[in-house]
Amino acid sequence: MKDIKIRNVQGDDFLKIAELAEKCSPMLTERNSIYHMFTKFFRNTSFIVEDHEGGKILGFLLGFISQTDPNNAYIQFLCVKPGFKKEGIATRLLKNFFEVLRNKGCRKVYLITKPRNKVEVEFYKTLGFKVYGNNKTIVIDGLKVIKDYNGPGEHRIIFFRLI
Repeated sequence: MKDIKIRNVQGDDFLKIAELAEKCSPMLTERNSIYHMFTKFFRNTSFIVEDHEGGKILGFLLGFISQTDPNNAYIQFLCVKPGFKKEGIATRLLKNFFEVLRNKGCRKVYLITKPRNKVEVEFYKTLGFKVYGNNKTIVIDGLKVIKDYNGPGEHRIIFFRLI
């Protein structure tokens, strides 16, 4: 793996994050203002991976701790630049995030993905994430998903992991 550095996001990182996010299919791309919000208000729990040589962003994780239950956290975005996947960058971002959360007393992390993102689903399972279910759980392609989670027909897998 390349020599990399993980650091907290800074206010002016949002445009670089937005640029990389466009290359992170199948992750949905958001308005720049969403990335700006994370670099402004969630700096302590959002991170960038840079290469040491040129300071180029190779990946990012944007997350936060719940305001209503500080034992829980959420990963909104996890992205690694194409060409650098399978080099451990996402795993290092997650481990860094978990360490920060533990130090803040947080004990559980959630994230949501679409059932069709098979590679992502397997990646999170490998890292110890479990599928969350409730009374709206249905099975699609052998996966437990929450029916209509993001509106009619917008089924999602909710993952969680104890840290």
